[in-house]
Amino acid sequence: MKIMGKKKVIGIIAVLLVLVLLIWLGKTRSVRDLSEVLKEGRMSVLIESGEHGFTRDSVHVYGFQYELIRRFTDSLGVELVVINEDKTRDGMRELANGTCDVLVSLRPVMVDSVRSVVSLNPILSTRLMLVQQKDSAGQPLISKQYELDGDTITVVKNSPFMVRLGYLAEELAINLTINDISVDSPDEIVKLVNDKQLKYTICPEYLTGRFKARYADVDFSVPLSFKQDLTWTVNKKSPELQKRLNAFLDGFIGTAEFITLYNQYCQCLKYIDRF
Repeated sequence: MKIMGKKKVIGIIAVLLVLVLLIWLGKTRSVRDLSEVLKEGRMSVLIESGEHGFTRDSVHVYGFQYELIRRFTDSLGVELVVINEDKTRDGMRELANGTCDVLVSLRPVMVDSVRSVVSLNPILSTRLMLVQQKDSAGQPLISKQYELDGDTITVVKNSPFMVRLGYLAEELAINLTINDISVDSPDEIVKLVNDKQLKYTICPEYLTGRFKARYADVDFSVPLSFKQDLTWTVNKKSPELQKRLNAFLDGFIGTAEFITLYNQYCQCLKYIDRF
């Protein structure tokens, strides 16, 4: 009886281990290249939230970057599978482990990256702007970068612009604290500044035109960087997908259709160098 009991326990443990392995394999896919995408007829993308990325209402799904990547998958004749990059996800890690094929999130271009991911050709060129409250007279709290000395900037968790803020503090020789919080989109954190819950945050300049129309009590006038190129990211093990996406972007950016999309969602066209 004791022997049978031990065998039963061992059997249960074995079954549990198999279930754990199956769950893990389901979450961790192997990295795919273009041929696997075409063969399966589906491409998975992790895409950032908001109208500049991906959003939905009761009827439609829409967003600037969603519209771009959907045109690419349409050109391939494959289904677009969207994974929302909400506050619980780390896009770079999920791209590296094969959870998605493309990270559709506009981030500073990485040069000579030693990581397992690689930047596509630039999509936009824009400055990083300080988002701040206005005083009782309707003026920004500060007008010069060095006036941030001893203050705190709060950014979206896992923000790709945190490194730039660190460089800024070093360049200006100021004591700047950088905090991060979990929110679902840039719109949400800008609203926190508008509601006086945060003093400062940051925002790419290409988004400020739309935010200015919504948040009259927020100032976006102080730049924190020169123009920097932003783009999407793919895995280094997907060279053919990288090549095909680069060719698509280079052919589409600057067309009348692209300009219409950009004006619809971003309203800050003059900040794209490529036009």
